[in-house]
Amino acid sequence: MALGLAALAPVNAQAPAPAAPAEVADPYPLTRGIDRSNFNEDIAACDDFFGYSNGGWIARNPIPKDQTGWGTWVLLQERNGVQLRALMDEAAASSAAAGSAQRKVGDFYATAADEALADSLGAEPIWPLLAKVDAIETTESLLAYIAQAHREGQMVGFGVSVNPDFKDPSKTFLYIVQGGLGLPDRDDYLRTDTASTNLRWLYRGHISRALELAGLSKIGAATAADSVVEIETRLATASLPRVALREPGNRYAPTTVDKAKKLTPAIDWSRYFAGLGLEEVDRFSLPSVEFFKEFDRMLAEMTISQWRDYLRWHIVRTSSPYLSIGFVESDFQFYETRLRGREQQRERWKRAVEITSQSLGEPVGELYVERYFPPESKAAAMELIGDLRAALKARLETLEWMSPKTRTRALEKLATFTPKIGYPDQWRDYSGLEIKPKDLIGNLRRAAAFEQARQLAKLGQPTDRSEWRMSPQTINAYYNALQNEIVFPAAILQPPFFDPQADAAINYGGIGAVIGHELLHGFDDKGSQYDSLGHWENWWTTQDRKLFDERTAKLAKQYDAYVVEGLNVNGKLTLGENIADLGGITVAFDALQRRLEREPAKDIDGLSPNMRFFLSWSQIWRSHLQPQAAQLQVRIGPHSPPRYRVNGPLLNVPEFAKAFNCKPGDAMAADKKARVVIW
Repeated sequence: MALGLAALAPVNAQAPAPAAPAEVADPYPLTRGIDRSNFNEDIAACDDFFGYSNGGWIARNPIPKDQTGWGTWVLLQERNGVQLRALMDEAAASSAAAGSAQRKVGDFYATAADEALADSLGAEPIWPLLAKVDAIETTESLLAYIAQAHREGQMVGFGVSVNPDFKDPSKTFLYIVQGGLGLPDRDDYLRTDTASTNLRWLYRGHISRALELAGLSKIGAATAADSVVEIETRLATASLPRVALREPGNRYAPTTVDKAKKLTPAIDWSRYFAGLGLEEVDRFSLPSVEFFKEFDRMLAEMTISQWRDYLRWHIVRTSSPYLSIGFVESDFQFYETRLRGREQQRERWKRAVEITSQSLGEPVGELYVERYFPPESKAAAMELIGDLRAALKARLETLEWMSPKTRTRALEKLATFTPKIGYPDQWRDYSGLEIKPKDLIGNLRRAAAFEQARQLAKLGQPTDRSEWRMSPQTINAYYNALQNEIVFPAAILQPPFFDPQADAAINYGGIGAVIGHELLHGFDDKGSQYDSLGHWENWWTTQDRKLFDERTAKLAKQYDAYVVEGLNVNGKLTLGENIADLGGITVAFDALQRRLEREPAKDIDGLSPNMRFFLSWSQIWRSHLQPQAAQLQVRIGPHSPPRYRVNGPLLNVPEFAKAFNCKPGDAMAADKKARVVIW
């Protein structure tokens, strides 16, 4: 449950490191405080607060051609990229010992940034991978290939992971899940409107062109594209939709190997687990039963030749961004321009920074923290968390619709939240990962296999509660229901989210509301199904749960009415994030009032502390999107589009209406009957 919106060659005689940026002295200065020039005062705050508070900035800042959107988050990510590039350039130029974390970072980045090397190799880096597919002749060898791919972190057909057991999160459990698609969502294969039909036609053409680049004949590539779309359409038809997957019961279905064999007789689960390197697996989770029944039927009904086409495509699809220019451009035109509206490819170094950070998260994070994360930020964040917890505790103690029995359990859960700030206490050991200069595809796949081996090795072990699921350089935050923890990587603890130079209202409306957002994920429609220790169990009375569901349904209906680029927001898909936004703002505002009682504050630039609080919340969501990106977010994203992350919750907050003198009937002031109050 992330906050969301939510990634050269080694220095030697053969491959010199790329030149450093012409300017690395902060081309993306941080936003500090509230700047009235960012307002559009032709728009009334009580009609459209997002437009009022951000309209001036948006009008002055068109979306760059290499972006799908532009705003606070993207600017921070761009700034972050410049900082990470400096670290990676230094690592590439250093004399760090072979095998050291710094050497791995430098070699990985240098190879990823070497565009000339990628162009000179063409499709050669994936030839050995395609040869393994060519060797598949039987259903048994097909399933063996899939198991080996999964063992190496390449998810084809379906997916596998090791995570805490929903019913006993102190232990780990094996999860097998639906997957195997090349389009963003299962509905992309099923909708019958003209836009969706055209998308599938373009997808088929993209597959064909990419497979031609990989060496297939024009006719062979077109035939293979037909096979890929047929296989993926069948998988999509049997897949559960995203809204259904928000329900824990649709993601957790323990079974035994013997029972699974009866459901899917063509899949030898024992042999599959052995192919993963896992011995003596008897119990595992197999939800989406109809998906796996269909997969089982497809093993008999689709030819081995068709399956080979499907597997070739997924090798090409996942490798294309890192191959020669023809692959890169083909992938970009479909996945970035067509689906997201990005007009121009990002510079190679930016893409290299991203994939290095993704593949070597903690080694890069260790360098980042040492350079960019001041210790005092961690202490300040812990103080804010304490304030937010106290404010939420006070609300839980006085919540009028909740009975004492449920209230006791809710307070117990709040008391056991574990906060993690900045970075892990102990860095992971990457000594077993081999990074080779001039072998980008190999480095990517070895890094994925290294991480997958780490994940699979957790099976049968106690859950490691110290583990982080985001790297320190990630600008985001998350709540983990199975461990009842809230996590804030170092990179989010900077302006405009957190600013030690700013007044309290700015920080409570920024990182304070983010902290509240993550706390409230523990009490959203999903998180509220887990207890204080992370067990998936019902700790509610029947009547309290009914009242909660009535209130959340009202919020979902509110968001259903919002329209973005011709599409209605999906109130059920975005419900968890909308609950967290509304609750997070409410609790953060309460915490600010407690702070102002201790430390009264004056108006600044004609803006009261309460006004500045709400303006601070709005500016962290300041953003505008390309139409395609906005539509994609509405279709598949768990978060509402930026405008409604601001306006949606605030119209339910009477303190906002009071701060900006909104009157009954104003769009940003819901009347008492229409107002949604949950926590």
